[in-house]
Amino acid sequence: MTERITKIRGRARTIVYNVVKYFEDEKCNRRSKFSFAQVNKKAAAATGVSERTINQIRKEGRTAEASSSKIKTPIKKKRSKNIFLDNFALVALKGIITSIYTVRKEVPILKKILAAARQDLEYTGSISTLRKILIEALGYRFKKCRQNRSVLLERPNIRSWRAKYLRAIRANDELGANKKPVIYLDETWIHAHYTVKKCWQGESSKEGVFKNDSPGRRWVLVHAGGETGFVEGASLLFKSKTKSGDYHDEMNGDNFKKWINEKLIPNLKEPSIIVMDNASYHSVQSERLPTMATKKADMQNWLQGRGIPFDEGMFKPELYMLIKENAPQKRYEIDEIFQNHGHQVLRLPPYNCELSPIEFIWNLIKQRVSSKNVQQKESEIERLTLEAINSITKDDWIREVNHVKRIENTYWENERLDDIQEFIIEVGDESESSSSSDDDDSTLGDRYAMSGIETMDEDDD
Repeated sequence: MTERITKIRGRARTIVYNVVKYFEDEKCNRRSKFSFAQVNKKAAAATGVSERTINQIRKEGRTAEASSSKIKTPIKKKRSKNIFLDNFALVALKGIITSIYTVRKEVPILKKILAAARQDLEYTGSISTLRKILIEALGYRFKKCRQNRSVLLERPNIRSWRAKYLRAIRANDELGANKKPVIYLDETWIHAHYTVKKCWQGESSKEGVFKNDSPGRRWVLVHAGGETGFVEGASLLFKSKTKSGDYHDEMNGDNFKKWINEKLIPNLKEPSIIVMDNASYHSVQSERLPTMATKKADMQNWLQGRGIPFDEGMFKPELYMLIKENAPQKRYEIDEIFQNHGHQVLRLPPYNCELSPIEFIWNLIKQRVSSKNVQQKESEIERLTLEAINSITKDDWIREVNHVKRIENTYWENERLDDIQEFIIEVGDESESSSSSDDDDSTLGDRYAMSGIETMDEDDD
């Protein structure tokens, strides 16, 4: 029987050549570079691969011989997908954590959070990615507790910021009929390929939701509103020039100021409280402080102009620390524009977008766009988005504002109770016994179920 000829491919041919060359060198030098006992070193030198790889292949070879099989090619690990959670999903995740703690009276260990996120949010990432989201996107931090377990705590500066924000909102609410209107402004994006995940379809029917796998474009939407609905005439919708998925790439301080001056302020009928987040273009300072990158002479001029004494022989780090110690309170260009027109600005605490009703209004708009975006044509997105915006009623806004009020009250009560018991989120793998039922009907629970909107695969690459 003729032995079957196996074609040797490029990588294997290189290794064979390395072996031949190794033995040719030994022949010319009439001696070996390594002793006979140094098997791995000798094999590595002959083949041109690492000793670690040689050792691994030897183990695989022994296993293959024992089972009368062949050495298998290692399976290449698939590149993990980036997990993208928009603001609404982050709100939902935060609601899950709070609900486990406040309603079920359980320590929400990471495994419990992961299980709930997979069920309620259709989260597909790993437990390590979830841990990263909790820290980087929701503002929690790790700390060792007395039992030497790693716990996740909400950062004190965020809790302090939220308490001040809630106190200001509650003070306005207590004015009753004399309270100022609260206007929430924000930006979001509308994906060209938003679609509902499922639809009813017969077995033989060829109709249904069309899936377009191309990346598609996004539209950036800027608007403001409150209990009485959207501020009429304040809408700004434009096609994004990038596909990054971040509308912050499209906005800057100048564009934002232009929108405020030309579309928002002229349409505000009375002095209002303006609530916004801390996006960089919302927070352009009226006066930029010198940094370590500032020239030494400019640092000295800054100090001199404010009558702050310094020694001419001081080095830059010393001047910088002196500037920091005497830094005035931050003043923002946007805040001053609103104040000059009789409005007050409140800034949302970081990682607390659930305190803004417009986040939930965005979700309604995206739901309504996705329900009609059957063919996912980019040419239709602007029309569908404008229709969805116009379909949002005063009742929709009142419902979402009332929902946020319940969240505010929950946070307020939690802070009051936390004077006695710290709000701790356990991230270890230890299981904890429950002291109450598993019913999950808290204010921060059911309303955070995801909307059924699906963006095509671009954000998961």
